[in-house]
Amino acid sequence: MKIVNKFNHIILTICILFLLATSASGQTSDFIRALSAYQSDDLENAEALFKKELEQNPDNDAAWYYSGSIKSRLHRDYAAAEECLKKAVSLDSTNYWYRYNLALLYGATDRMELCVGLMEKLLEENPKKTDLCFDIIQSYMNLGDIPNAMATLDKIEARMGKAEMFALARVELLSKQPETTADSIFNFLSNYYKECKTPRLATMLGDYCVRLYRDSSALGYYDEAILLDDSYTAAYYGKASVNQMLRQYGSYFANISHFIKDRNLDPKVKAEYLTSVMGNPQFVRTFSAEMDSLMLDLRATHPSDSVVNSLLASYYYSTERPHLSIELLRQSAIDNPESYNAAFEYLIILYYTENWNTLEQEATGYLPKFDWRNDFLQLRAIARTNLQKNREAIEDYLAILEKKPRDTTVLVVTHSSLGSLYHDEGDSRNAFKHYEKALKIKPDNNLVLNNYAYYLALAGKQLKKAREMSRKTIESEPDNPTYLDTYAWILHLLGQDVEAKAIYKHALLYGGKEHPDILEHYAEVLQVLGEKDLSNIYRNQARAMQK
Repeated sequence: MKIVNKFNHIILTICILFLLATSASGQTSDFIRALSAYQSDDLENAEALFKKELEQNPDNDAAWYYSGSIKSRLHRDYAAAEECLKKAVSLDSTNYWYRYNLALLYGATDRMELCVGLMEKLLEENPKKTDLCFDIIQSYMNLGDIPNAMATLDKIEARMGKAEMFALARVELLSKQPETTADSIFNFLSNYYKECKTPRLATMLGDYCVRLYRDSSALGYYDEAILLDDSYTAAYYGKASVNQMLRQYGSYFANISHFIKDRNLDPKVKAEYLTSVMGNPQFVRTFSAEMDSLMLDLRATHPSDSVVNSLLASYYYSTERPHLSIELLRQSAIDNPESYNAAFEYLIILYYTENWNTLEQEATGYLPKFDWRNDFLQLRAIARTNLQKNREAIEDYLAILEKKPRDTTVLVVTHSSLGSLYHDEGDSRNAFKHYEKALKIKPDNNLVLNNYAYYLALAGKQLKKAREMSRKTIESEPDNPTYLDTYAWILHLLGQDVEAKAIYKHALLYGGKEHPDILEHYAEVLQVLGEKDLSNIYRNQARAMQK
């Protein structure tokens, strides 16, 4: 129950009323300045001024009241806040707001009996305060006292007549009772709806019909809701859901478009829904034109929303139109020049589509603007690596290390990448140094273990150490053909060709036949073992794949 927030909100909303009242009643200048500071959310200054006011005028009930608010909001000191509110009540026991907020404070500190008791007294004195009734109902619900919550609801409904808000409250109360079924709630709503027809209640009836597998009845209630209010989006959404279950796809797209086009709905909710639809690639392929329309409607409804742009870019990428993804995110970055997220998403799509030249150029432009962020440096380094600009890539990775990042994942990736780059540049000393640093941070990183072991094997150095590192990778991932190849090749270099052959046979079962390097290595092992005919077969296969 968000009772603390309500307590603070109410105190804020009546602050102006106190300002108007006190300005005409001879309050001190300290008090007026304190209220002004409070209204401006300058709580520390307000606290000091209210304290000064109370030293001069200890019977100022309003000053005690606001001091209680500050104790709660600024310090989360609810015990001190309670003392202040009680003092305010003792000075003016007729003030509704003092006692009401004291009741809210009781609720915020899990003393619901005190909260309910004080609210019941307030309701006796103020029988027309409907909101107070709902506070009491909520308090009873927090106590788990559903009968008394129902009784309170009965009283207010008897006095004010049937209304949608009372039906919703009763449904919530009914749902808290273990014996309540979907049928019983449907029956209650159905009877209530006869005297209180609203689009929301009609839609709720439709939703319960869906739960009870009464699809045609559900569609009927959704249609009634739309007749009552043809802009009621929840009814269109309900209809679309039933249409989809019944495979009535023409009606489904017609109805779900109302949901997508509703400008008052949070675009994140729509994005989540469409993301779930995209989880069915067959559906997206079958209804590609209709899905395109939904996506374009979404963007037209929320043209500048970053979540929507991200979703649409993902949609275009997943439907094999990466050029549209790139253009969309490029334009988003142009339209939002100060947005890190817009720039990053643009660079990421360039990375996924392997547009290395553009990625390098764009990252270079963004780096000074976004304070040389590590993620932008890393993306540029990746682009430069793929463009075979190894020295420039090394400079980017070293720049990352100079900033001393605390993220261990960043450190491992950076050291690992430097290891590979230095090796490609023929600098084994620096290559091995960075692999050692990576393993010191994360000793079980398979990628680092494999690459380090393989490069040691190529150099013919520390083969036993390389074998142990490689062994760890295949123990962790026994069916990874790349790791199996490294381990088997090291065994071959150590003269253990029989064992190497067994490892290679296993690697071929798990994708090794698709890698010419693995086939070439296997052929070499077979050659050493004297199996020349079989060796020639695999060597020829490897050479055919390399053409």
